Amino acid sequence: MVEPHFRAANSELIHLHRNLGPGTLRLGGNKVELTRWQAEINPATLDKKTGLAVIGRTTLDDLYSFLKATDWKCVHGINLAGNQPETSADEAAYVLKIGSASVLAFEVGNEPNLYNNHDLRKKDYDCGQYLPEAAKAIKVIRARNPGIILAGPATARRTDHWFEDAVAGLKGQLTIGTSHLYALSGGSTNPKSANFPSIENLLLPATMAKDVTMVDEHLAAAKAAGMRYRLAECNSISNGGRAGISDAFVAALWATDFLFSVAEHGADGINFHSNLKEGSYSPFFARKSGGYQVQPLYYAMLLFREAGRGRILTATVKSEANMTAHATIGTDGKLRVALTNKDLAREIIAHVSTGRTQGTIARLLAPSIDAKTGITFAGAATANDGKWSAIKTEPVAGSGSDLTVRRKWERSHRTITGGQRGRGDLGVRGRSETVHRAEREGASGHGDMGTRACARGHAGTGTRGHGDTRLREGARGHGDMGRGRAQRGQHRGTG
Repeated sequence: MVEPHFRAANSELIHLHRNLGPGTLRLGGNKVELTRWQAEINPATLDKKTGLAVIGRTTLDDLYSFLKATDWKCVHGINLAGNQPETSADEAAYVLKIGSASVLAFEVGNEPNLYNNHDLRKKDYDCGQYLPEAAKAIKVIRARNPGIILAGPATARRTDHWFEDAVAGLKGQLTIGTSHLYALSGGSTNPKSANFPSIENLLLPATMAKDVTMVDEHLAAAKAAGMRYRLAECNSISNGGRAGISDAFVAALWATDFLFSVAEHGADGINFHSNLKEGSYSPFFARKSGGYQVQPLYYAMLLFREAGRGRILTATVKSEANMTAHATIGTDGKLRVALTNKDLAREIIAHVSTGRTQGTIARLLAPSIDAKTGITFAGAATANDGKWSAIKTEPVAGSGSDLTVRRKWERSHRTITGGQRGRGDLGVRGRSETVHRAEREGASGHGDMGTRACARGHAGTGTRGHGDTRLREGARGHGDMGRGRAQRGQHRGTG
């Protein structure tokens, strides 16, 4: 927040956000607890004596003007560890005065289960001590701001059940339960560990299964406490990410599957954490020369914006290959199926039964799994001004009940939109792809068609695998992708 990124005059950054559609920016991270509010301070500064970032009205004026220009909302983190709830209440009051329409919630504190690791509390600090502190702060903040929407506890991923205990203890005081997740550990030094940062570990089905299990557990705990649930901070690798993985195309493959998976499991939404630094897990970073450089993760968010529309359908995959499938049906009547090949060793031929005979393809392409540049979606990269628009789509036709798409080995996503009945197969290797389907014959082009998507298949010999994707009309879908948009998180303070 000390650095002047989030301003209404920053057209490039505004375009990068608007490309993704309406979303939510989280003002969060470790620096929430290292930032204090002083209304008259201008500009934001770093207090050298205390090491705290100090922000005032001007900083928040800029931020909320930026949010208005992007049509995004904010999860606004406020300091809990500083034990100055009156100051946090004043900050929230000013935000509601200037930008209430842009506020999703105020998040109280950040990762209290790590306070003792950051010298914010004594080593024996536990949830039993946290709960009365949080309750006291919430009471003060609510007294100053009646009707305010609060979120928390913003816990880091641990095995200590802090999240479950915290939401139960704060039942009736928070509207949204929030927690954090990183697929792999930036602190792991054991290459044999399942948490070790590597391309292979990031793409393992076991990694995704572990993560969605945590989402399920936290969602259930939040529901039991009468709260919604949001994965308010997440990314590929903790501690800022790992160069060569978090800033490479593999992160886009992981993120595509992750975005759909978390949405399917019922979370309100997610926020990818960002520090705007080169070589990190940020969707884009701030160049030293000025402007921003988009990283592969951004293209996964862009693809999800295009493919993750409407009502979630059930998608199942039967294949020995590392392949996933996700599906949605939009109010426009279009059926969209996302196939992701995360298998590093074999080619995949996916058989997709759609009941349609034609469609279009838009590909997310990269030169290699570890590519950092040279990435395009629908034939286009983001422009120097931050704008993006599709340039190239390809027609695809089939017969019977499938659509057919064949392609030689490469890393890519595909987007296919189709409308009539057909048959064929989808040949993919080492890439993630999104398959869009248009309205079924006779449909009005809007509403829920109640379609079930199934992906089935088997692995072939050598390096070739097979996967069948079948879309069955008449079965019920579930969920609402409107709650699962790709959204960004941003460190607060100087980072």
